[in-house]
Amino acid sequence: MTSNPRVNRYLKYKALDHIDHALGRPVDPMGETYRNHFATGVNSQEAKAFGVSENWELDGLVRGMVYFSVTHAGRKALSDHLKKIGDPWQPYSVTWGGHTVLIAAKSIGNAKYSTYLDVSDCYSELKFVDFAREAKARRVAA
Repeated sequence: MTSNPRVNRYLKYKALDHIDHALGRPVDPMGETYRNHFATGVNSQEAKAFGVSENWELDGLVRGMVYFSVTHAGRKALSDHLKKIGDPWQPYSVTWGGHTVLIAAKSIGNAKYSTYLDVSDCYSELKFVDFAREAKARRVAA
């Protein structure tokens, strides 16, 4: 169970969307993330912009690709932006059938429904109304 689940979001501000993408789109950019890299062409616009930004650190060059990682300043900029725009994604713990999962969702109901979709393939006779009645969900501190 990861302590910083990923979300499916797109940010309109492209510079911050690149940071979000590099980190794997975590609920909490300041927390531990499963990845931290962005690869782009050596002569690309991204490489030029990242090279002069405090939000990126150059990691290396391999076969015509340049690799960057997000700095603490970049994580902080993304975190501040998500707060500013009121990003609705939060971590939720959902327990059902003796198993607990940590997922990103926009509400307790959304957390239960997302978990139901994950388990319903294995339990084809399970109806959402029954799952929702049995499952316990709570918001987890980020």
